Amino acid sequence: MIKKILLLIFCVSFAFGCNSSVSENKKEEPKKSADTASLTLKNDSTSATSENINVNVNTNNRFNNITAVLCGEKGKAGDLNYLFDTLAWAQHTKFIDSSWKRLERKRLVSMQKWGRKEFEKSNAEAKMVFYPFSGPDYLTAHAFFPQADKYVMLGLEPVGKLPDLQKFKAGEALEYATDFKKSLGDIFDKSYFITKKMLNDFQSQKVNGLLPVLAFFIKKSGNDILDVKYLIRYKQDSISEVNYDFKDNDHKPFGVRVDFLQEGKQKSVYYFKYDVSDKQFNDTTIFYKYINKNATHCITYIKSASYLLHANFMSNMRKLILKNSVAVIQDDTGIPFKYFEEGKDFDVKLYGQYTKPVSDFPYLSLQKPLQEAFKRDSAKVEKLPFHLGYHWGTKKDVIIYARKK
Repeated sequence: MIKKILLLIFCVSFAFGCNSSVSENKKEEPKKSADTASLTLKNDSTSATSENINVNVNTNNRFNNITAVLCGEKGKAGDLNYLFDTLAWAQHTKFIDSSWKRLERKRLVSMQKWGRKEFEKSNAEAKMVFYPFSGPDYLTAHAFFPQADKYVMLGLEPVGKLPDLQKFKAGEALEYATDFKKSLGDIFDKSYFITKKMLNDFQSQKVNGLLPVLAFFIKKSGNDILDVKYLIRYKQDSISEVNYDFKDNDHKPFGVRVDFLQEGKQKSVYYFKYDVSDKQFNDTTIFYKYINKNATHCITYIKSASYLLHANFMSNMRKLILKNSVAVIQDDTGIPFKYFEEGKDFDVKLYGQYTKPVSDFPYLSLQKPLQEAFKRDSAKVEKLPFHLGYHWGTKKDVIIYARKK
């Protein structure tokens, strides 16, 4: 019964996600990759490696300037700085400033200090963070794992586009700012995004896809955006990277790469809109090969994942994570705890308080192996200095830190 309900939830969400697409109307044939399985997640030849501290890059670009306006960073938006003198963006700036300060005070600063101490060893070992079921939540991944060079994120939300702020007509800026603030509401208040609401909020007539929110979190985390490229899939044959202005009605972007500058180092975030249930995600599909090749020796981070990895139809993703990860950091909505004990491949440390799933998942019960582990290790279980995930109401949060032996 549980499996059937989980399957229904996932399929309905995926169906809604597939209904949204990016409106494009000019064809331009991109270069195809001959073998997607060999396509690696890497920066251009001009990109900096983690050893290159001083990078000669142009931060005065349209991507960085548009995002600076969305972030309310007055004086940092280049040729768009004049927009801060308008009512819509002046009001928006006040809202973002006050909301961000509240977010830092409530949990973000505590998360950064705690995570960088607790996950120090994994941060040093793995330069990639794999974050399935993430939506646009770069924020918490970066708070815990700031040393990563690459973040690979998966979800069902459409990719979309950044707003062309200079082309807004009278009243459109205020409407966009209002919708943008609405799309941030759950992450500010509850620490996670709700897929059903995102699929509604990220429609083209409102905030177009998750890219604006993803870029917002990247820049608001103290970085400068350098470039944005789309990823195009050709059936199951290849995946190609194309310029942001690429237009082809026959091949809509299913992914995006955002390059950014963090303390003189060039890094990248990849987001893919993809159904990772077993039927679509297995060793015969090119995207499975793509992820399996690239998301290796990584930290896997899972939060507020609707317990999807508990279902049999997610077994391929579950196995891939357990095989490829140096460490898995998750709440109880991720991989069932029994898998960390059965294989005996991981050392596990528990934090917080474990309680039954929230009322949105009435068909799920406590995980007995996890419950027993909390009882067994009760003297060693440390409290969390912040609240994160579905239990924002009761403040009973759990983090499972599994390090591969």
